[in-house]
Amino acid sequence: MKRAPRRRAGALLAGAVLVAGSLTACGSVLTSAPDCTAATRLALVAQSVPTAAYVPCIADLPAGWTVTSFAAEDGRTEFSLLSDRAEGRAVDVWLAERCAVAGATPEPPRTEGGRTYLRLDSIAPRYAGTLYDVFPGGCVSYRFDFARGAHIALMEGLLESVDLLPRRQLRLDVRRQLDVELDP
Repeated sequence: MKRAPRRRAGALLAGAVLVAGSLTACGSVLTSAPDCTAATRLALVAQSVPTAAYVPCIADLPAGWTVTSFAAEDGRTEFSLLSDRAEGRAVDVWLAERCAVAGATPEPPRTEGGRTYLRLDSIAPRYAGTLYDVFPGGCVSYRFDFARGAHIALMEGLLESVDLLPRRQLRLDVRRQLDVELDP
């Protein structure tokens, strides 16, 4: 496979960033979080936290779920998901280099080599808290606030919606689809 020279790769990725950044003025793109097959947009997420071994992406939105915002910037990526059964309360998802998980309870891990934690702020009258996926070089936090009763299905929907793509797989996808090298 032919590899693009590093200078060309940087220029192409910078061009992709500029195009994606200019598109965010359009309403449909503003609320378009990266799906797990969108190499250009996922590259933006990966570059926002270049140490992260995984990047969050939309695997499959269950019926009734929508993405309401997306922003990738230096040191952080954020997006929000909303279910039509969540009474207007969105789930905020963000990728950062680290998270404060003190006081959270360990859960079964969702990633190879990672750790998952749950910190509940309330279980009644609302099921509210933060779920954390911690892995080398990064952390994804999911802030939720659901009504009791519907909360079990809503948590399942959330976990179905957001996947964690290994950075090594994204590197291969970016090279194959865009002919550029993802740094680092």
